[in-house]
Amino acid sequence: MAEPVVQRRPRRYDPERRDRIIRAAQQVIFRDGIEALTHRAVAAVADVPLSSTTYHFADKEELLSAVLALSAERGESLFPEMFAAHRPEENLPRALANFLEDLTTREREQLILDYEIFLGARRRPALREAALRWTTSSYRMIEPYTDPETARLLTDLLEGFLAQHVVFGRDLRAKDVEPEFARVLNSARP
Repeated sequence: MAEPVVQRRPRRYDPERRDRIIRAAQQVIFRDGIEALTHRAVAAVADVPLSSTTYHFADKEELLSAVLALSAERGESLFPEMFAAHRPEENLPRALANFLEDLTTREREQLILDYEIFLGARRRPALREAALRWTTSSYRMIEPYTDPETARLLTDLLEGFLAQHVVFGRDLRAKDVEPEFARVLNSARP
């Protein structure tokens, strides 16, 4: 009697799978927060077998680190370019206000994802360095246009507006927030 022929499915070559898993993890965090990040949730969003997520990422922390690296890379390249496009050397309050409006409209999903990670640093010490790097990069973006103390105050105001947008869904229009940035800048001048 002949042995039954076992049909083996060919392995699919999927060079984009790891990146797709990371993007799916970003979607899970954006939609449900860091605590909802599980291999199972990510596999469902990425439409891959659960074993794929565990193959590429040993645990939740490793997956979170990959998300963090991708978000940091995006923020470090995109946000300074966006800010510079508003010509801060000509009118810093207006540039900050327009940048803020851009972030809360065009980059809202990325902003919410970044804040989920930022707030996750409260319970996850491993994320604190990234949170600090994010705040420091905002400061470094502003600092060339004013003195260090004023740059810190403007950074704090910017971050406060962004947090209000993320938490409360507050619309932030450039025309409404520009006077606040101007007030901080004007109070710092002798």
